[in-house]
Amino acid sequence: MEDHIRFVSSQLRNADNLAALLTAAFYGLETIERATSLLNESAPPHWREACDAALAEAVNAWWALSEAPAWVDPGTASPSELAARTAELVLLVSETLLKAANKSSRSADQVACLKAVGHAGRVHAALKGVA
Repeated sequence: MEDHIRFVSSQLRNADNLAALLTAAFYGLETIERATSLLNESAPPHWREACDAALAEAVNAWWALSEAPAWVDPGTASPSELAARTAELVLLVSETLLKAANKSSRSADQVACLKAVGHAGRVHAALKGVA
């Protein structure tokens, strides 16, 4: 999780326009949600109430930001162009997951990456059907 936090923090510091700021903040909130979820599972019992509250508010913050018009605006892309670009992104993410699976020495990491690639493949197929 520390690597995620460092990466997102770097993205947040380097964002310089509205789109980059909102995108970095969105990923930051997703990382906060994941981190608070992890804390919720692993923290001592006397932290539970605070961790529950943090997780709930992280989810609320993510949903609040997802409603920003600048975030959800598809720009000038048509739906088919957006589907095609998203399908390309799915392939890039899949390639990255395969690289990660190959670099990991832990079978649980490899299995998680390969499962994600399988799901991503179905996303890609669905998007190619509409693009």
